[in-house]
Amino acid sequence: MDRALFALAAVFVPIFPLSWVFNRTAALLPAGAQALVVLIVPQIGITLLAATFHGAPPPLSLRPWIMGLATASALLYALRALSARELSIWTRLMLCSGLAVVWLAWAAGSPGPVLRLMALGWGLPAAVALFLAGALTRRAGGAYIGLQGGLIAVMPRMTAGLVLAVLALTVTPVFPAFFMLWRGLESVPLAWLPFWLPLIFLWGWAAGRLFQDLLFGDYHGEPMADIGALSVALISVAFLVSLAVSLAGSGGASWY
Repeated sequence: MDRALFALAAVFVPIFPLSWVFNRTAALLPAGAQALVVLIVPQIGITLLAATFHGAPPPLSLRPWIMGLATASALLYALRALSARELSIWTRLMLCSGLAVVWLAWAAGSPGPVLRLMALGWGLPAAVALFLAGALTRRAGGAYIGLQGGLIAVMPRMTAGLVLAVLALTVTPVFPAFFMLWRGLESVPLAWLPFWLPLIFLWGWAAGRLFQDLLFGDYHGEPMADIGALSVALISVAFLVSLAVSLAGSGGASWY
């Protein structure tokens, strides 16, 4: 039973190799549904993780294997994001890379509320990015990185939302993922840190390439309408919730 729950958790909180199920399934859904999936499904996975060993942390003999798998998964998906040429694919790859921190924290014995905040820290900006990828697809026929370029000139509101989402996904300070990453690394043995610190560089590199190819430069396409006031309001609410998650993640250790 524990093995079955563990395998299901590896699908719902995606970690290599079972993360391919999450990615393949999400790819079949429209962007709006994908945005809901990245918020809801990891929370279900954390419930499954809690039930795997009846609420107890994984056995000491299993923890190094979980940490090793989480580290390898995070690096693999960060490297794959560097070559992604479509915004929703890029977002899902970055999400899978970040959610590996949840497995690190679980292996170290972090309680369920911390794990849920971690998943939310990556899920909220991923949901915003997927929502915007859907909006761009409806307007341009696709959200391919480097196809149009220069979106900042024609869609400033969408660009602002996308920049914030990408910065949040790549552990920029102030955003939740930054605090969740360091909470996840607090209990990791020093021997693992040399594998995780370069990951921050890879995340930043992936964000820089996306900004260069999608947002800046000369625009190559037809005029397009920017996102409307309702979309801006929804995105604003998402980032206000992210701010609350950041505050909880940076100062909430005492109430866990």
